[in-house]
Order: sequence, then structure tokens, then C-alpha cells
Amino acid sequence: MGVPAAAVARLSLPAPERSVASGNGSAAAAGTVPHRTAPCDGAVELTTARSPVELAQRLYERASSTGATAVLLAVLDMEGVLRMSGVAGPAAQAVSDWSQVPLRCVLPLARMAEADQQVWLDDEVGNRVLTWVSARSDAPGAPRPVGAGEPGTGPGAVVCVVSVIWSGPPPRAAAARGRLEALTDCAGQRLRGLAALGLPDDDVRAAWLGAVIDAIPVPAALLFPVRGPLGRVVEFTIDHCNAHATGLLGRTPEQITGSRLLDAFPGMILSGIFDAYVTVLETGVPLDRGPFPYEEPLHGGLRPAVLSVRAQRLGGGLLVSWQFHDEQARMTARVDDAERLADLGWAEWNLVTGAATWSRRMYDILGLDPSGTPLPLGALSGYVTEEDLPTVVRAVQSLSRDRGPVWFEVRTHAAGGPRHVSVNAELLRDSLGNPVALRGVVQDVSRVRRVEAALAESRREAEHRQLRMAEELQLALLPRVHTDLPGLRAAIRYQPAENCARVGGDWFEATPLPDGRVLIAIGDVLGHGLQAAAGMAQLRNALLGIAYTGADSARILDCLNLVAFHGHDESLTATAVVGHFDPRRRTLSWARAGHPPPVLVQGGRATELINDDGTTLGASLEPGYACKTLCLGPGDRVILYTDGLVERRADRAGDREDLLLSAARQGAPGTPEEHLQTLLSVLHTNPEDDTCVIVLHVGS
Repeated sequence: MGVPAAAVARLSLPAPERSVASGNGSAAAAGTVPHRTAPCDGAVELTTARSPVELAQRLYERASSTGATAVLLAVLDMEGVLRMSGVAGPAAQAVSDWSQVPLRCVLPLARMAEADQQVWLDDEVGNRVLTWVSARSDAPGAPRPVGAGEPGTGPGAVVCVVSVIWSGPPPRAAAARGRLEALTDCAGQRLRGLAALGLPDDDVRAAWLGAVIDAIPVPAALLFPVRGPLGRVVEFTIDHCNAHATGLLGRTPEQITGSRLLDAFPGMILSGIFDAYVTVLETGVPLDRGPFPYEEPLHGGLRPAVLSVRAQRLGGGLLVSWQFHDEQARMTARVDDAERLADLGWAEWNLVTGAATWSRRMYDILGLDPSGTPLPLGALSGYVTEEDLPTVVRAVQSLSRDRGPVWFEVRTHAAGGPRHVSVNAELLRDSLGNPVALRGVVQDVSRVRRVEAALAESRREAEHRQLRMAEELQLALLPRVHTDLPGLRAAIRYQPAENCARVGGDWFEATPLPDGRVLIAIGDVLGHGLQAAAGMAQLRNALLGIAYTGADSARILDCLNLVAFHGHDESLTATAVVGHFDPRRRTLSWARAGHPPPVLVQGGRATELINDDGTTLGASLEPGYACKTLCLGPGDRVILYTDGLVERRADRAGDREDLLLSAARQGAPGTPEEHLQTLLSVLHTNPEDDTCVIVLHVGS
């Protein structure tokens, strides 16, 4: 019969060998060679082999002279379960996995074979394979070894497979190929005979193995693979299980034995254990996994559990064991996970016996080997930095004095560097009040402290950049100082706060107007930083625009009040004094919006100018500003200033005002610049706030 196209990866016989007459006169299928029964050299040694392993070795000894690298023998049932096997040759270990060569190609052919046949195959890695496949043992015309029963009386239909593998090209000579085919046929006949003798499947189903499985103190079972049409494992049959075997949904050992694996344990697919079992079967590498989360479908939902599994390849099957952990085990796993995720550890010291008990994470937090023993209580101080030892002493004193728990944080020495450790501890006492144990929970908070330190540093850097920008913006927006003005000589000083983090919104203006008057203004925006500097720029720009319209001082403040009240994203509050000096009349017309009043120095006396009309900018839509007009003479001086000149936390406001008037009188004999310096020297301006001072001297 022909070889199915889906089963044979590639047939590569030379053209003359593609069709060969069979021994009974029928035509053999393309790509197959009928079995031969003619005697050949070495046939006697093959027919006397006592096991598949010995048969494989004898066949390899005769085929190795042609370059063969491995011989594989197998007896398979119709589901692909391996009943016997034998391998020989240096490449046998690499190709002994029947999921590679040639089971995937041979099994579909074997299921339909009614006569012995041979095929030449190329596998996926370039090996050349000569494979002999027997007819199904239950086929009506299948050869029967001497002493074998009639078809249907045995344990089930099986096929025998013999494969000879070449890593390089096989012999090309017809005689050599014929001899190899004859030897393979002879080995196949002997393998059929061994299968008919009912050998114990490499002891996989021996009675002693069942006794061993029954003696295992946890659930255990023997599984055999069920293969699909292409030879791949699609299921496992549970051949035998012990009395401990139970399913998550309450199945008994009697219900599990003989069932399919995925029927008894449907969660094996979702958890990946089925694929892991197939890998063990194919590679021979044992499996040991768990505890791990496991779920089984139940009434449209999933029932969770914690499962551990082990698996070991045994012949053509698997010996597996499993265990569903109880609630205590699940809780222990959850506690371990919680400790790991939160960097927590716990410890207890028995003050009577001296015994100590630690959780796994305690060793990690102190940088100790988990295989060691817990430290005695007195040795812990050696792991605390010297600077934090007083904290430990205070905690111990509190524990011995009070009955409640204590909390403290210390830095410890560890292999990876210092660690910040938070400790919650309590002292346990007996019914007589005697201390019997100390227990506590510790947490490695190093990562939290590092993050806090990094965030604090980032905040400091951001604030420094922002305030530096505010300072630069403020200085850039302040006007160029004009010392010589129509009818006036001015001395102006802007002095920023000593701490750049306190940059404020002080501003001034002293500039001639087109109508001949001189605009004099000084102000202070409430607050510090970039927002205050931006508010200062907004008010000063508005001031200049309004002043050029010819508006008087009160009208200018009305407009600035509207800007402060409506024109800012957030509330803007500021104080200001705005005035106009008329150089022809020597008059100063001025208005005030909550700002410190100017000081007049005239005839050796210093007095504050009075104008109580008007509120702070941005405080009300009806501020009530009014202009006051002051007549000045040659040599008179007017001092305008911001609150940084007179406000200090350690002094009373009245004292500072008196000191201001005294300094104003004291500096009057000097030039305007000397007068201004006297004010700053005597008053010692507030280092936490910026200060602006204007000294106006009326010319002759």
C-alpha cells in the first residue's frame, strides 16, 4: 500500500528503486521496498537475540561498516504507546526520542499496514533512515510467529519498527543496499517474535512497579501517551494510580484509574503541566514544580488550588506524583510572598530558653546566610550603625517600662551596604508579668528612603531652577535706573533676598513721561518665586501703558487693581505707590494701594506722608484710591521703599518705623546715594525678603 503524503516528510529513493515487485507478486507502493526473507550474512546472530536491546546492538554491529550511526527498535500499539524499545550506536542518544525520527512519519503508515514493508526517509536534520515496518499484528494476512495465537487473541494490535540511521549518505551500491534491507528485514522478524513472547514492556507494567506506586505516600500514577494521527502526544492514559490519588473535584482512585488525564485533571492544559509532561516524555528530563497556582474548570468558573507535581520518564510512559496543598500550606505560601513583596521579616526570641526563630526574609534583611542559625538577641546590636545605637537603647527601655509595642527605625550593616530597617517589637509576658519572649516584625525600607531622598533632591533642584529663573526674570524686567530725571536726582537700589528661594515681586519705575512729568512708582507682589516675578512683570507693563495715556495716579491704580483682580490665572495681590512729579511746579501728586507710606525729609525733619485712601491691589473692585498733592522745595527728599526695609521677625513694627525716620534724618546731609546707603546700613534689611529703596532729591 502507499505511504500517506502527510506522514512521510520526504521520499528520496533513486528513480530505479521507486517501484519494486513484492514477494507475493503484487506491486509494492512507490517509495517502499517489500520485505525479503532470503538468507544473508549475520542473520543467525539476529534471530537468536534475546531482547530488543541486544537485537539493536547486533544489527548496529553489522550495519556500522556502511556508515550507519544508530539503530532504533520499537514495538508500538495503535495509539503510539511504546511497548518495547532498543537503541544502539554513538548517535543513539540523540535520536532515541521517537517524537523526532521516525515515529511521526511511520505511525500513520503502520496503522494502515497489512503487509511488512520498508521505506527510505530523510528526517528534518538531514539524516537518511531505512525503516522496516511490520504489518499490524491483528491484520488478517499478517505473519504470525510460531506459537502465537490467532489475531484478536493477544493484548492488542501492535506494530514493530526497525530503523537504521545514517548521518551522512547511505551506501549507493545495489548489493550493499540489498544486504542492509535483508538484515533490517531479519531484525524486524525477530522483533516481531520478541513482541509475541509477551516480554514485560521493559518492566514498565511489571507487578513490582505497581507495588512501588502503591507505597508512595503521596498521590502517584503511571501514565502512557496517546498519540494523534501524526504521532504527536495528544493525551495520556492513567494506567495505574495509588490509594492516595484524588482529584481536586473529589474523584476517587477507582474513578481516576483507566481514565484520560485531561478528563480527571482538566486544569492540566491551563496550567501548562500537560505540555511539561510531554516534554519529560520526549527529553527524559525530570519535572519538579511547585507549589504553584492551579485552577480547574467548575460550573462555568475556575476553582483555585495550590499544586506541586513531579514527573519522571519510565520506559514509554511517565511516573508522576502530585499534591494539592491544604489551607495552611497555601497560607504559608501567601505569607512568604507577602514578606518577599514587602521586604518584611519576623523574628522571635524565647527569653527563657534562649531559642530564636526567624523567617526567611530576616536573613536577607541582615545580609546573612539563610542556611545559618538565627542570631542571639545580644548580637543584633553589632549590626546597627553606631549613630543609631541610642535609638535601640531607648526602644529597649520603653519595652521594659511600658507594656505596649514599640516602633523605631535604624540603619544596619549589610553586605550590600547600609540598610534602613523599620522595627515593630513587643515583649510577651506570662500571667505573672515576667517577660518570656520578644517578637518583632522588621521591614527593609531602604528603597523607600532612597526614593524619598531622590524625590527630595529632585524637588530641591526643581525649586532652585525655578527660583533662579524667577530671579533672572525679575532682574531682566526691572527698568534701567535713571539717576538724572527732570527736576530730580534719584538714587535707586534693588537688593534681592540672601536666600534665592525667597525671590519676591518687588518692582519700581522712575521715568519721564511725554507730557513732561516724571512717573515714580514702587510696588510689591505678594509671594515669592516665579509666580511673584510673573505678577510683577504683568503689573509693571500695565503701569507703563496706562501712564502714557496721561491718567493721574489714582486712575492708574484703579486700572492696576482690575488687572490684579481679573487678569491672572490665580489671585494676584500686590501693594503699590504711584506718583507724578511736576518739575515746573515742584509738586508730587501720589496715590497709595496698601503700600508702606513714603517718607518726606524736609528741613532736617523726617515724617511719613499720609494717604489712607485705597486698599491692596486685587482685594476689591471698589478700592477707593485718591490722589494727594505735595509741594516740594529745593533740597527736599522723598523716600519710597518696600517692606523688606522695615520688616524683621525679631523686631516690633513700631520700633522699625522709628528707626527708619531716624536713619532718614541721619543721612539727609549726604548725597542721595549716600543717603540711601545710610538707610540700608542702619536698618539692616530683611535677608529673607527682597528690598527696593528710592531716594528722590529735588533740584534747585
